[in-house]
Amino acid sequence: MGQIMDSTDEELIEAYLAGNEPAFSELTARHLGGIYSFAQRLVNDQAAAEDIAQETFLKAWRSLKKYDKKASKFKTWLLRIARNTAIDYLRKKKHVPLSAFENDEGLNVLAETVPDQEELATVTLERLDDARELNTLLEKLPPKHREVLVLYYGNDCTFEDIALLLQEPANTIKSRHRRALAALRALIAPNIY
Repeated sequence: MGQIMDSTDEELIEAYLAGNEPAFSELTARHLGGIYSFAQRLVNDQAAAEDIAQETFLKAWRSLKKYDKKASKFKTWLLRIARNTAIDYLRKKKHVPLSAFENDEGLNVLAETVPDQEELATVTLERLDDARELNTLLEKLPPKHREVLVLYYGNDCTFEDIALLLQEPANTIKSRHRRALAALRALIAPNIY
C-alpha cells in the first residue's frame, strides 16, 4: 500500500488500467478535497459541491482511458471535469446568470486602475482569517474572476494550468487574475481600514 501512496498520479492511472483497483481509490483520496473545495467555491452550496465532486470522479473513472498525460496533468484534467460539471449545475439553477461566466465586462472601472502588488494575495488574505468572510467576498466577484483565484490560490494551479483548463491564453488568465485581485482588494479594503 505504501508503494501506491508514493506513486505519481500517472503511475496510479497506469496501475489502475492494468487492474490494480486500489490505485483509483488512492487517486480519489488524493484529489477529493481539492475538487470538493473548488466546486464549493464555484457553486456556494455544500450539498451541490458534494454531488459535483462525486460526479466528477465518476466521469473521470469512465473516461480514464482517454486521459492523455501529454496534454495536461491529471489534476488539471480532473479540475476541467469538475468545472464543466459545476457549470452544468449552474445552468440548471435558474437564478444564476450564466452570462457572468461569458463576459468580463461590468467590472468597476476604478478597480482596473488599482496597481498590482505581488504581496496583495498573501498579505491581504492573511488579514482575513475568517474563511466565511473570505467566501462571502469571493461570492461578490464575477464567476470568472472567482474561478481564477480559487484555482490559483485554492488549488495551487499555475497560470499555464488554468489557461489549459479554461482553454484560454495564459496572458488572458494573468490579466483576469490581476483584475480579480484588484476587485477583491476593493471589497476587502472597507473591512480592514
